[in-house]
Amino acid sequence: MTIAQTDKIDALGIDKLTGEVVLTISDHLEWDDEKSHLAVLENKLNAYLGFLESGQLIENMPEAKGRKTKIAIYQKFDPPPSAVEVLEKLRSFLEQHQIGLFYSGLPAGY
Repeated sequence: MTIAQTDKIDALGIDKLTGEVVLTISDHLEWDDEKSHLAVLENKLNAYLGFLESGQLIENMPEAKGRKTKIAIYQKFDPPPSAVEVLEKLRSFLEQHQIGLFYSGLPAGY
């Protein structure tokens, strides 16, 4: 799965340390066209939020009921400072709706 496939959840699981439900976005795109990249990311995030709001999460993973939820974005390429500003604003917005946001480069070895 990739960031461009808005009809799919890239990965879904429960964090063994925190107990949070984690919906993962796999972002392989470069940031050379920042506006386009942010638009693709926005579309993917909107699809994830629709998945949460519609109750599909609980339908697909009943053990998610009552757990905190977090969206994790793993990026192949580091975002430029202006995109980080957007991600931080998004984090604040999502936190108001009890959804965490985490973004990072890929773990070592990828």
